Amino acid sequence: MELALTAAALLVGATGTFSPCGLSAIDTIGPTGHTGGRRITAAACATFLPGAVAGGLLTFGSLALLGQLLHGAGGRAAYVAAAAIALLAAVLEARGTRIVPQIRRQLPEHWRRVMPMPLAAALYGVLLGLGFTTFVLSFGVWALAGVSLALGDPALGLLLGAAFGIGRAIPIVVLAPLSGGATGIRATELMCERDGVYLGLRRGDAAALAIARFRPIAAIAETKAPPHSGPRPSASEDRRLGFGRDLRPRSGCLDVRPSERSHDDSSVLNC
Repeated sequence: MELALTAAALLVGATGTFSPCGLSAIDTIGPTGHTGGRRITAAACATFLPGAVAGGLLTFGSLALLGQLLHGAGGRAAYVAAAAIALLAAVLEARGTRIVPQIRRQLPEHWRRVMPMPLAAALYGVLLGLGFTTFVLSFGVWALAGVSLALGDPALGLLLGAAFGIGRAIPIVVLAPLSGGATGIRATELMCERDGVYLGLRRGDAAALAIARFRPIAAIAETKAPPHSGPRPSASEDRRLGFGRDLRPRSGCLDVRPSERSHDDSSVLNC
């Protein structure tokens, strides 16, 4: 389950790059967004990534901890809820359904003017990593939040938060140094003008969520299996091995070597 959900979190995070805030972050951190040149851009990219990871850890780790406090970790009902949430989000993503509810906040643009760019970039990363402070471009964000809350596993919540933050940051960190150049311009045009690219990413989110939803179902099956489901020896087999029906000698001590019992019962432990 962890691997499938982690892959989904990475993809869902990357899909958010297509939001107005993601595109704005590329231009702001890039060499043309400030007067510091490529050196400052490199420093800003170095702070943006851990900022995004911190935001993801805060959101999904907190939701998982809240779920643990409310109903404990795991359980059949939790796995059913997690599977249902992942399946619903996968269907909506595959259909390209419009995201509702939508959050229409923007990044605070003035931060880059009142503080050093590396610090502003770190804070921009935190806001984008939180997932719900700006535009949401995938139902996967809501699904990951619901799964974290439903399963109530803080370790899994932190894992999903880190993966989401990395997925949120990597496209921006890769494209920001190219901003203003021919390659950067082409990449931005592709993201803004080709709807198929964005829809393709959402269908990738759908596939990852659909795969992830089978893991909670498998966990449900495991919780229903009895702890000792192997075949029990029959009564005739017990007698063949030298035991009585209740597998205990009348003396109250267990015969530790039933197959080697002699006629004088010398192999029976004396109590």
